[in-house]
Amino acid sequence: MKKTIAYQILIALIIGAIIGHFFPNFGMALRPIGDGFIRLIKMIVVPIVFTTIVLGAAGSGDIKRMGSIGLKTIIWFEFITTLVLGIGLLIVNLLKPGHGINFSHLAKGDISGLSGYSEQVVNFKQMLLNIIPENIIDVMAKNDLLAVIFFAILFGVAAGSIGKISEPALRFCESVANIMFKLTQMVMSVAPIGVFALMAASVGQYGIQLLIPMLKLIGSVYLGLVVIVFVLFPIIGFFFKIKYFEVLKMIWDLFLIAFSTTSTETVLPQLMERMENYGCPKRVVSFVIPSGLSLNCDGSTLYLSVASIFLAQAFGVHMSLSQQLFTMLVLILTSKGIAAVPSGSLVVLLATAQAVGLPAEGVAIIAGVDRVMDMARTGVNVPGHALACIVVSKWEKAFRKSEESPLPKDQYSM
Repeated sequence: MKKTIAYQILIALIIGAIIGHFFPNFGMALRPIGDGFIRLIKMIVVPIVFTTIVLGAAGSGDIKRMGSIGLKTIIWFEFITTLVLGIGLLIVNLLKPGHGINFSHLAKGDISGLSGYSEQVVNFKQMLLNIIPENIIDVMAKNDLLAVIFFAILFGVAAGSIGKISEPALRFCESVANIMFKLTQMVMSVAPIGVFALMAASVGQYGIQLLIPMLKLIGSVYLGLVVIVFVLFPIIGFFFKIKYFEVLKMIWDLFLIAFSTTSTETVLPQLMERMENYGCPKRVVSFVIPSGLSLNCDGSTLYLSVASIFLAQAFGVHMSLSQQLFTMLVLILTSKGIAAVPSGSLVVLLATAQAVGLPAEGVAIIAGVDRVMDMARTGVNVPGHALACIVVSKWEKAFRKSEESPLPKDQYSM
């Protein structure tokens, strides 16, 4: 039986972890190969986001229709963020992973470069202003997706409103989008190699022994992520009449790629294509999925809620229920600043700790084991994006379930 690329990725993950554990120096030497794979994917992201959003906005007819999609998307993002934060708050108070931790013997990560970014995260006025690009070429070069999305929507609506004169530009965008999707398929053919290298490098660098003192925190985060994927999301699927496990089966290889690369951007093109094939209209897919990279990070949100209260527990800072709820409120806002900064979740955690008076030095301890949690929370973001896309499509009464399989059976099916 011909091996599918999804199984190849899973096998690559396992072998990479084994190689990294037993031959750490060799595993770390493979890092450039994995980083090269991530760069191959990231070079495709901005052209796909821009062209697909332009086409979706032009096809939507007017700015009011795009505004309707945008409003429903933001409402959904905030609703799911609140639920996920609540789950994290419940778990961290029940398990109390920060109690009994002796920080003096734990390895610390370097967070010296995060302080500048953390100031940007809590500057909400500037964050909103940054969505409006001064120079579209500059924001494209910086991979600032929210600014690219903003410009692309306006460009697409304007193009759609002037009639036939815009057809050459729209045909160009359609051609570029098709080329980028084809290029994505070519890049994905080497995904198992990239995943193998990244996993070997990660395990080789951090090792198992580093994780043992922080197992309570890691276990709490993983438990919360399991609750999201196998309890919360299925419940949402039931209420919205979504075959959630069918969707999960459809994207499970993308989950593995995001898990191993710790970047949802690496699966953006494939996820957009599959959701469109599954029945979501282009105008919804092209807005919800790219904007979700910044505004709908369910796994990262869960991690932030657990980690912030963990800091209070570990340093003996008593937080009443009202103080914890205030921290969650801050996280609702600061979690939207994850986009376009290195180590985004750590930046938001540092910013939140500073905002609510928690010991910021504890973030350095968490940074030492962040990678193993980063993989899981990034993977969980993928089904969160897919579910959001279907929910908004149904809310718009635009979801049309395809009768055909959304994926080539000989390539991705389980």
